[in-house]
Amino acid sequence: MGEVHYMISEAARRVNVEAHVLRYWEEELELPIERTELGHRYYTEENIQLFHCIKNLKEQGMLLKELKEIIPDLLKTKAKVKKQEIVKAVPEVVEKQELKAEENPKEVQDKLAKVQEVFQSFMKTALEENNQVLEKAVGDYVSEKVIKEMDYLMQAKERQEEERFQKLDHLIRQQQTLRKESARFGAGKRLKKMLGTSWT
Repeated sequence: MGEVHYMISEAARRVNVEAHVLRYWEEELELPIERTELGHRYYTEENIQLFHCIKNLKEQGMLLKELKEIIPDLLKTKAKVKKQEIVKAVPEVVEKQELKAEENPKEVQDKLAKVQEVFQSFMKTALEENNQVLEKAVGDYVSEKVIKEMDYLMQAKERQEEERFQKLDHLIRQQQTLRKESARFGAGKRLKKMLGTSWT
């Protein structure tokens, strides 16, 4: 029994979005979605899990352009986890099953089915672990972005406050200068009045 493939309508139903949303995400995030010989998209369980992850992150407020930055790393991590699990599983499975050439084809087929079952179990475990790695990576990424954004906003606010105080200081100094000039001009007028017009 090979890997199950889903057409776009079934994949969209499983992710609980419209088919055009999957196509849009595939295009915008440059996701590696396989196609049939006729050019139709088909989706694997891994693709559907990735779409669930994307949907959850979007619902939490993450933008596609932010997701686009982290998805290549997530896919690499997922591939590494998958590869490590398979490499660990092969010797154990072969040892347990002890497939021998002299066994009859029915027994060999049954044992191969069991091997495949074990592989699927390992794949499921690998995907679950990968999802935990994804959640942590995304959480760290989002936290870092939020901290940077808050820092930027605080710096911008401080700059605005500083500019406001500089303008206020400038206005106060202008007012003081005008008062001094006004007082000097007023004193000269009073002196002229007291001494009379002959001094002018």
